[in-house]
This record gives sequence, structure tokens and C-alpha cells, in this order.
Amino acid sequence: MRVRFPWVGGWIGLVVTAWSLVPDGSARAGEFTDVVAGLGQISTISGQAHTTTTNPDGTSIDFWRSEYEGAPARQASLSNPHIAAADAYGNLYVADKASHSILKITPDGLIHTFAGTHEPGFNGDGPARATTLQIYSPNGLFVFPDGTVFLLDPGNHRIRKVDPSGIMTTVVNDPDPSWMPSGRALWVSADESLIYYCHEYPPIPPSLVASGAVIKQWTPVGGIQTVCDSGVGFRNPGNLAVNPVDGRLYVTDRAEEDLTRQETGLFRIDGVNLRTRITGNVNEPKAASGQEALHSFIEQPRGIAFLADGSYFLCGHKDGNIWYIDIHGILHRYVQGSGKGDTYLIDDGDRPPLINRNVISQPRAVTLAPNGDLIGVSNDSGYLFRVRSVAEPVVPSDVVLTRNLSATGVLLRWSGVFGRGYRVERSGVLPTAAWEPVGAVGGGPTGQPTRFLDSHGTDGSSGFYRILPSL
Repeated sequence: MRVRFPWVGGWIGLVVTAWSLVPDGSARAGEFTDVVAGLGQISTISGQAHTTTTNPDGTSIDFWRSEYEGAPARQASLSNPHIAAADAYGNLYVADKASHSILKITPDGLIHTFAGTHEPGFNGDGPARATTLQIYSPNGLFVFPDGTVFLLDPGNHRIRKVDPSGIMTTVVNDPDPSWMPSGRALWVSADESLIYYCHEYPPIPPSLVASGAVIKQWTPVGGIQTVCDSGVGFRNPGNLAVNPVDGRLYVTDRAEEDLTRQETGLFRIDGVNLRTRITGNVNEPKAASGQEALHSFIEQPRGIAFLADGSYFLCGHKDGNIWYIDIHGILHRYVQGSGKGDTYLIDDGDRPPLINRNVISQPRAVTLAPNGDLIGVSNDSGYLFRVRSVAEPVVPSDVVLTRNLSATGVLLRWSGVFGRGYRVERSGVLPTAAWEPVGAVGGGPTGQPTRFLDSHGTDGSSGFYRILPSL
């Protein structure tokens, strides 16, 4: 299907590929059956079983070897990975904490070092090639569809940015002397003007337990500000995300060191030092399908990923399961697992729900790729797996091209789907055998247009664009 537009600032047209008009399962009203139908088979991307993943001193073993560079990811051992996320071009990025690196798995299944040198430390803020700068125990990342990667570098009290060309810079340098080298949680707004992150405070002797945790935000104007201080009750936040429907920040608190288990749960942030519990405390019944999340105990919730309608996937580290919570707050078990051990019994080609036996253990993170795939990380051995999306993309039928008045370039605008990525390509003539990739962008929350600025579309010549789904 081709859609032609009037002459706009020297650019005379746009091509939209022939996407079929099939409803996107991720955008429906929280119905579990539709979500299940929109996701297909599961496959293992990386991970190897190990008899132990811990050194005698209690630290995690670094399994990275130079021979892994450029090798098939299925043959590589990950080192205490904490989260994985994807861009619109089919690349996966892994925060591999114990190898002090961000790893990249390309669509051909090969694994590469993307950021870090595999040696902990600090040798500069950049700008410099990401693989020349040291990072220290990275355990959080946030990936944009165009391949821009933000990473949490807790050992250096920093948040780093790696642009699509592979150049790393430091965005946030948090001088807080009480930042214990931990974190895990990181979220960045689409325009990069707001960053949420967290860190723990070191124990107060003689205690060996972290003295609470803090949720912070950073903006270019306001700098670092506290959203929730340690008095609010956070102990060991596992991840955080912004709900596209209500615009609120949601924080999972693993509360690993809380022996009473009272503080563990998912919380919504309603203002400075204000939080509302979304999953039940330890006094509520153990989580089960069909129960309300608010009245169900999920032990050590850790990963969270929102869909367009405000429903979400949630995984519990000691709970062991990956759950889907619909817009009514009802639990649906999606992948069953154990909260201990190193179980991994997934066979390529299995299709969730997998709920008849424990097939994973200790899930650490769950994210949604720009193409709709569900990405999971589990086990101390560090297994990375993917559930393929089978839902058809939605056609952007209302694309508008304008000359951007506030910045040089051509602005494309359409109604996108939250969480889905769109690749944009350009050509000077039609027909053409060679389209030039110019970037990618993610769909915004419902009611907010998706925008893409082509800053090079300024020479006044005629041309065409086409919009493609994420790989």
C-alpha cells in the first residue's frame, strides 16, 4: 500500500509498507487470551548451566572469555546478567554485571561486547568508544528503538549513554557518598529529559543489611532530586517503569534483606515520598491465577513491563513465576518457576503459558521488545530467553509530514502503538532498490502522537519515506 502526500517543504511523498490491518494483541483491553494469542513460541538465546556461579568470597563468577567475542550466544556463558532489552533492528543488549560489560547479541545470534572492557573500574566519562571505557557492575539498562542505550553503572555512581554509533558519555554523575554499589532500576523518557533510577544505602554497623534505598530522578534543569527517600520503606528495588495510561512511576521492591518480608511488593509512586501498594504483603494469600494482585503475595517482585493498555508482565525472584496482570488487577500465571535453585527446562518451540511444572527459576527481569517479543532473564546461570510476537503491526494510517519550524529537518507524525518500534527509511526517487535507514522511534502512550525528526531532510529536494515495523 502506498500513501501519497501533497508537497510539503520540498518533500513530496511517503511510502507505507503493506502491513495488514490486524488488531495488535498488545493494545487490547487486558484480556489474557488475547495476550497469549499475540505471543508465540519461546526460545533460548543464551545461557549455560554451571555447578556454581559464586566465588568463595560470595561474589559472582565472571565467566566471560575472549573466545566468546563474535561467537554464537548459545555457546557463551553469561555472568550474573540482570536485565536484557532490544532495539528495533533485532539487537539484544544484556547488562552482564559480573563481567562488567553490556553485551550485544545481533540478529545472527552472535554475541559481542557493546560497552565496558570486562575489567571493573573507572577510566573516564567520555565521550569515547564504549568498549574503551570501564564500567563497574552494570545491572540496569534502558534501550531505545534506534539503538541508543542508557546503562546504570552503580560501581561508579553514574548513568551512561551509548549512542547508535557506539560512543559513550556520562549523563548523570551522582556524588552521593552513601550510594552503595547497587541499583538495578533505570527508566528514561522518550525525549531523554527525565531519568528515574535507584540505589541502596550501605549498612549501619554493626548491621550487615543495607540501610534502605532511595528513588531518584534526574532532569537537565533540576539535576538530581529525591523522589522517595530511605524513610519511605524501600529496601532493595528491583526495577521500575512508567505506566503509559496513568503516567505514574511503578517500583518493584525485592526487599531481599527484609527477613520479615513485609516490605516486598510492587508500589505506585503518587508523589514525593508517597507510595501505594499494588501487590499484597506477606499476610495475603500466596499468588495464584485468578486472584487480585492487591490481595496476593508475590515474593520479591523484580521485573516489570507495561503494555499499551496499562496491563503488565511481572516476575518474582523468589516467587519464581512470570505473571500477567490485566487491567482489572487480576493475576494470570504465564511461566511457572521456582524461587530457588537453577532450573531451566525450556525447550525451543514451547509456547506459553507454561504452567504445568517449574521450567525456570529466579526470574530477574522481563521486558518487551519494540517488535512485541517478550524478553526474560532468569537463573544465577544467566539464561536469556524470548517469546516471539505473532501479532501483526498496526498500520500508521494518519502520517503527516511537515517542515519542523523549531529545528532543522522534516518531522513525521502519526498515531503509534505504545511500546512498538518503527524504523524509518528514506529515498530520493521511486522506484528504488536502496532505501537509506534514517532512524527508529517508539510509539508513545495512547493519545500522544509518535514523532520522528529527520534532521537531514533539509536540502529542499524531493524524496520519499517508508515506515517499517521493528525486526
